[in-house]
Amino acid sequence: MTEIVKADELIRTLKGSENALEREQAARALGHLGDQSSVSALVEALADPNKGVRKAVIWALEQLRDQRLVEGLINDLSHEDPDVRRAIVNILGEIGDRDAIDPLCNMLTDENLYVRKEAIVALALIGDWKAVDPLIDRLQDSDLYVRQEAVKALGELGEMRAELPLKALLENEPELIVRHEIKVALARLAGGD
Repeated sequence: MTEIVKADELIRTLKGSENALEREQAARALGHLGDQSSVSALVEALADPNKGVRKAVIWALEQLRDQRLVEGLINDLSHEDPDVRRAIVNILGEIGDRDAIDPLCNMLTDENLYVRKEAIVALALIGDWKAVDPLIDRLQDSDLYVRQEAVKALGELGEMRAELPLKALLENEPELIVRHEIKVALARLAGGD
C-alpha cells in the first residue's frame, strides 16, 4: 500500500511541480520503484521542457521494461511532439523487442528528420533483417544524415541485399561523409569489417 501511495505522490510531483529538479528526482524514483502504473505519466513527461527531466524519464522507462511497456510505447509513437516520438523510438531500440520492428519501420518516414534518424539507430540495435528493405528505402532520404545513418545500419546488419543499392548510391551520392560511410558498409558486407 505504501508503494502505491509513494508512486501516486511521485506522479503528482512529476506532473505538477514547477521545479525541474523535483520532476527529475520524481522520474528517477519512479524508475527505482518499478511500478508499472507510472508508465503513462512517464510517457507524458517525455515532453517536459527540461532536458534533465527528459533524460531521467527515459532512464525510468528503461527500468520498467516489459511487454506492456513496449505496447504502450508503440501506441504513443503518434505523439504530436517530435521530441517525444524520438525518445520513444530510442527507448524501443534500447529495449530491443522485435514487436517494435514494424512500428519503427513506419517511423522511417516521419516528417521529423531526427525521428527518422533515431528510428534507423533503433532498428540497427534490434538487428533484425526484416528492417533491411525499409532501410534501403531511406538511402534516398532528403537529409544527408538520415542517409548516412541508413548506410551505417545496413553495413551493421550485414545483409547482402543491401550491396547493390549501396553501390548505386555510391555512384550518385554528392556528400563525402555519406560516400565514406558507404565504403565502410560495403567493406563490412564483403567481410572486411
